[in-house]
Amino acid sequence: TTLEQTFRNDSEEQIEAVYAAPVPPDATITGFAQLIDGQWVEAEVKAAEEAQAEFAQAAAQGQDAAMTSGVIVNAADPRLTFQTHVVLPPSAERSVRLTYTQVLTGEMGLTRYTYALSATGLSDEPVGDLLVRVQIKEPDEIRAVYSPSHQDGVEVSRPDATSAVAVFRAQDVAPDQDFELVYTQSAERFGLNLATYRDPKDPTGDGYFVLIAAPQLEVSADEVVQKDFVFILDQSGSMDGPKFEQAKAALHRILDMLNPGDRFTVIAFSTGVTSYSGALLPLDRRTNAHDWVRDLPIDGGTNINDAMLAALDTVDRSSDRPHIVVFLTDGQATEGVTQTGAILANVREAIRPQSRVYTIGIGDVNEALLESLAQENRGTSLFLDATGPIETALADYYAGINSPVLVDLALDFGDMDVYDMYPHPIPDMFLGGQVVLAGRFKGGGDTTITLRGNVNGAPQVATYEGVHFLSRAEVAAAEGDADVAARVQASSFVPRLWAQRKVDTLVRRLEIDGPQPDLIDEVRELGMQYQIVTPYTSFIVTDPNQQMVAIPGAGLPFLYADDFRTVNTALLVMGGALALLGAAGLVLASRKPGRHAHQGQE
Repeated sequence: TTLEQTFRNDSEEQIEAVYAAPVPPDATITGFAQLIDGQWVEAEVKAAEEAQAEFAQAAAQGQDAAMTSGVIVNAADPRLTFQTHVVLPPSAERSVRLTYTQVLTGEMGLTRYTYALSATGLSDEPVGDLLVRVQIKEPDEIRAVYSPSHQDGVEVSRPDATSAVAVFRAQDVAPDQDFELVYTQSAERFGLNLATYRDPKDPTGDGYFVLIAAPQLEVSADEVVQKDFVFILDQSGSMDGPKFEQAKAALHRILDMLNPGDRFTVIAFSTGVTSYSGALLPLDRRTNAHDWVRDLPIDGGTNINDAMLAALDTVDRSSDRPHIVVFLTDGQATEGVTQTGAILANVREAIRPQSRVYTIGIGDVNEALLESLAQENRGTSLFLDATGPIETALADYYAGINSPVLVDLALDFGDMDVYDMYPHPIPDMFLGGQVVLAGRFKGGGDTTITLRGNVNGAPQVATYEGVHFLSRAEVAAAEGDADVAARVQASSFVPRLWAQRKVDTLVRRLEIDGPQPDLIDEVRELGMQYQIVTPYTSFIVTDPNQQMVAIPGAGLPFLYADDFRTVNTALLVMGGALALLGAAGLVLASRKPGRHAHQGQE
């Protein structure tokens, strides 16, 4: 995705524009540039402190500068938001360009692309000229192309069977919804896609790969996997109002979507934990469960630990049926065990092999906890805005969980030596869905990859022969062969994709365990090496035609560095206080003789 924006300053003073870029949480920023003298000037990654100081100095000297950075919003629960800063001279325009990559995973032959268009409506001013253009290229036939958000407002053209272009235009609009586009393909194959890359500048280094496995099995009604579900609903005081009514409505809908042969129970929690039934029940008990959910009250704190342990205790130890925990909460742990690491440790100790955890967070949640609960236990997480409707999103999320699953996935790479793979463990795969795995590899050449899993207790095996990993010899040959060079360059996004997933894993550890200098250094080094934004690196771009000039007589670097503004402010306050004391002393000294003369006259 490439986001080009033009900012205009109609005032007579220089200002700094700050824009929160709507970058998806699973995306990797790969480029940032500013249009200077008609040319796009690409940014370079520097340490956050250095980038901030350079931007501040450029702004102070009235020079062109722009910066995008990852900012930790809440120290108690660090979350990255990408912010773009642009120096805007008086009565002038400046344009910036932000590029990010993101892997789109399909479900049941359907692929969805979303751009957070509503996030651009952060000011009262409408967007003057808005253009969204999505280009789709696939190796296989594309069926339907449709925008569920903008419907008839999107123009779709089809150059051929394997490509499509969708365009949306508007003027003077305040976007109030995200832009969504979906396209469908045939779901008849059991496929695996692999992209590999080696850095031509480092011929002796190991390679990078991203693997997308998409088993798309056709099953009849009697082959649908029978599963056990336990739904955990937060009924603490913070859920009061429309939010709780929406959550209950979504749960009612989910209960009605259960498949024949499924079993279920519902757990509600606040300060304590209440179960509709301590045992898993057949579907003929749904009517009573609906009544029970409908009558749930709101009160108390948020005891996440006890709710999770109660849900995991419902597993049928005599069965190998998938046991799926769907956990819905709007807050952070406030009762019982509240420390994130302790909650995760308790879940690791209590969970059984057939259990999976899926988390849904609404509003200001502990994302590190909910993401870790899901990823450590072969599930996925979903985060929703507390102020928007949640029923549809929850129902769609559950629809994916409810489809037949391929569980206990294992990948054998044959003779290829692979390592440092993310995510770990490999999550379950819903039939028609995809699993994306990024990692490193040694060597190169062809190998046979074997994918194993289970459906309804029956082993499933898929073998892929002749899967090719880029070798060092091929990279060396690319120097004199344009076709080989193009093939190598086509997968240049892979190292950043791997690095982003590793950074996400390390940052999550920092969020849970607290600051660790060695991990912080590793995150910073990954950001610098792979040119990605992290909490400890930023993109900075300045006008290459202008040279930074030190302000005469300053001699104090903290005048321009954010991290030293507190010190600078303290010095200014101290100086001001001393000046006031001096002035007060002069006033008192000047009043003393007058006071004695006045008394003498009396």
